[in-house]
Amino acid sequence: MSLVTNPDDAVVLAPTLPPSNDLRRDPWAPRQDARLVVSVLLHAPAYQDVVPAGTTTPQSMPGGVGRDTSEPRHGQVARLSQWDFGLTVGVWRLLDAAADAGVPVAVALDERGVRRMPGLGRLVGERAAEVVARGRAANVLTPPDADLAAETAAVRASVDTVAAATGRDVTGWFSPERAETPRTTRALRDAGLRWFGDWPVDERPVALDGDATGLTALPFSLETEDVFALYTRGVTADAYERILHATIDQLLADADVLGPRFLGLSWFGWVLGQACFADVAERVLRRLAAEPGVVVVPPGDVAP
Repeated sequence: MSLVTNPDDAVVLAPTLPPSNDLRRDPWAPRQDARLVVSVLLHAPAYQDVVPAGTTTPQSMPGGVGRDTSEPRHGQVARLSQWDFGLTVGVWRLLDAAADAGVPVAVALDERGVRRMPGLGRLVGERAAEVVARGRAANVLTPPDADLAAETAAVRASVDTVAAATGRDVTGWFSPERAETPRTTRALRDAGLRWFGDWPVDERPVALDGDATGLTALPFSLETEDVFALYTRGVTADAYERILHATIDQLLADADVLGPRFLGLSWFGWVLGQACFADVAERVLRRLAAEPGVVVVPPGDVAP
């Protein structure tokens, strides 16, 4: 296994930051005594089957029967019920696996899910180490032309709804489909959030400045996300497990050269929570719990 060492003047790309922000940054010094800090975020999003006219929705969505990836149309029960499986079975299977391994995990909920299923918010509030907001619904995005006030109000509505349903404070965010506008980071900061997970930007937290000062980007890699790997890329479960273990191996090796690394694992109840994939999560979580130099903490414990 080879190590990639970045030159002193390497630039880390943060989409809304000028490159000069990231030149010659000091080594990351996490509060946790570890070579690799890992945060696991379980997603429990809900579809809104019928959306009002003019709602901004994704051009494509994963999951369902066959190869069709268009956004589910009203009445596509085979596709919509697969996502509902994540709320009724999948996320709980993953929470059980995490509890068995003795590692804390965060759970991301949206307004649609907690309103449709009041017990969802209550039980997640009891079991998750951290509760995260992820918008209105899995298939409802912020309009690209929304002004700052409207986007901030939408963020606050999601945060307040999830907080009320779970009885927990919410300080983290993950956008549906990772979709943002140029105003999103400012809106998140103005809504009182401390971190968000949309950008696979680095292998350590990235502190924003300017009008988003106080907000931290925690990188949740696409390559290690179950939806992206198993549905978008179409890799097998065995290959996906090898990707996860290889990522852990490499980051631990890099840490000996570059200092502590961060790994954000983004897993969906309707994907890795399926019976055919759950053993992958179980083995990876057990390894993380037992691996020397690794600590698993909720993402809110990583953000300043």
